[in-house]
Amino acid sequence: MGDETLELETRRRIYEAVRKFPGIHLRELSRQLGLSVPLVDYHLNFLDKYGMVSGIADEQYRRFYPRDPIGAENKTDVLSADEKRVVALLRQRIPLQIVLFLLKNGTAQHKQMVPLMGISPSTLSHHLNKLHRRGILVKTVSGEERGYRLANEGQIARLLLTYEPPPGTLVDSFIEIWEEFHQ
Repeated sequence: MGDETLELETRRRIYEAVRKFPGIHLRELSRQLGLSVPLVDYHLNFLDKYGMVSGIADEQYRRFYPRDPIGAENKTDVLSADEKRVVALLRQRIPLQIVLFLLKNGTAQHKQMVPLMGISPSTLSHHLNKLHRRGILVKTVSGEERGYRLANEGQIARLLLTYEPPPGTLVDSFIEIWEEFHQ
């Protein structure tokens, strides 16, 4: 099945949203498009069946990623497995805030981030550890001071510039950094 897979306007809208916001999950896609969850789920399953998108379970969500090119016999993933892992985390508010903070500041300690994140120290620790386990953050040591920095700042910046977060998930830090990158 080729381009006729996207003949229905609703299905085309869903596919375009997945292309624009890879790593988006079902409920967020439903909210962004103003469509019911069962309707979006039906079309995502159809698109998955015909190789237009791929759904990958990530923690409590199933996240969707585009496969390209349209009409090609052999569908390939647009993003590598590593990029999908990063994008999935950038779709979450707190990990996105942490990443943006580190993009702007280079390195930071836990105690520097707590007052700026608006979350409890234990919640910040949870997310920092999650980002570290997934290879997004590297722990740093300078004398007695311990902190964090991004493992691959270039990759993160490229993914953020290419695949901006869906509307409603942008945070002030992102807008500030986005403007700096585009100057």
